[in-house]
Amino acid sequence: AAGHEVFLKWLPPIADEKGLAEMFEDCGELLGDVRLKRNPQDGSCMGIGWVTFATAEAAKLAVQKSGARYPGAPPGRGINVTPATVTLATTAARERGSLQAAGTHTPAMCEETLRVLVIPDPNGVYVDGTFGRGGHTRAILSRLSQAGRLHAFDLDPDAIQVGKELEREDPRFKIHHKPFGHMATVLEAEGLLGKVSGVFLDLGISSPQFDSTNRGFRPEMDGPLDLRFDLTRGSSAYELLKSVDRLELRKILIENGEADEVAARRIADAVAVHVQQGTLPERTREFADMVVRAKGKEYQAMHPSKLTFQSLRVHINQEFEEIKRGIAAAFEVLKEGGRCGFLTWKDPE
Repeated sequence: AAGHEVFLKWLPPIADEKGLAEMFEDCGELLGDVRLKRNPQDGSCMGIGWVTFATAEAAKLAVQKSGARYPGAPPGRGINVTPATVTLATTAARERGSLQAAGTHTPAMCEETLRVLVIPDPNGVYVDGTFGRGGHTRAILSRLSQAGRLHAFDLDPDAIQVGKELEREDPRFKIHHKPFGHMATVLEAEGLLGKVSGVFLDLGISSPQFDSTNRGFRPEMDGPLDLRFDLTRGSSAYELLKSVDRLELRKILIENGEADEVAARRIADAVAVHVQQGTLPERTREFADMVVRAKGKEYQAMHPSKLTFQSLRVHINQEFEEIKRGIAAAFEVLKEGGRCGFLTWKDPE
């Protein structure tokens, strides 16, 4: 039986599977183990998890515990318990919320991508403009014939290392340490302009990049305030913040994700004050705390500084400009009747 699942959020870092099982054992029989999202660096709970019960009544009793404080947690907001979202996979089966292993990235809409983009021409040449850790790439290769070819692009040196390993495993594949907006220039040198059957772009950031502490992408994790996909090129977020004009920073925040103009102004003002005083934080958690103090409490159940980090990341990596370059380049390399596919999650994209 699939069971009846509840979703937990606002869990404290000290939360563990045993403690949560004990917390909910009086509601009814649990099915399987409690599942938590954990920090890959120190193993602490990252605030969310799932508990599955044998009966609907037990799950209903669990939801009534919403607001309760986890044993041993400091005073403050209690945990939030809601019925887990259930997606009907078929009329007879259901998909439950799940966790992926740290350092991995589950490719989104993989079968749909293959069906529309690759299966019509398994002998063709394809481009995966956002290699990441190769989830979509490997799936594409699995559907290509021996005559098919696949070129992938990425800016992340860690991704390039994974791609080089795949190159050695599969002669049909080639990785390029370039932004996908350069695909026309790169493939022209390969004699492939106008000969590509399909181009695929999965826009945004991947799970391994979020899990890594050396980039500073996640405000909850301590690391350098960098936010670059490619650490070997360009300037870090910290360097940008030290030199950018206050009004220009406000514009950057608004245009790239921090849509609340009042919050953007407060954050830009706070940065300007800290730069003037020589106290601008160089680490993610310290900077996130500064943003929270400037912005105030977020009405959504997410870290109040999340959109600020997103805005700075998008600007530093020229993500929106790169999308425009990538679309233009894709139509240069595609053959007549070729296909172009995009996966995107953010409204501005």
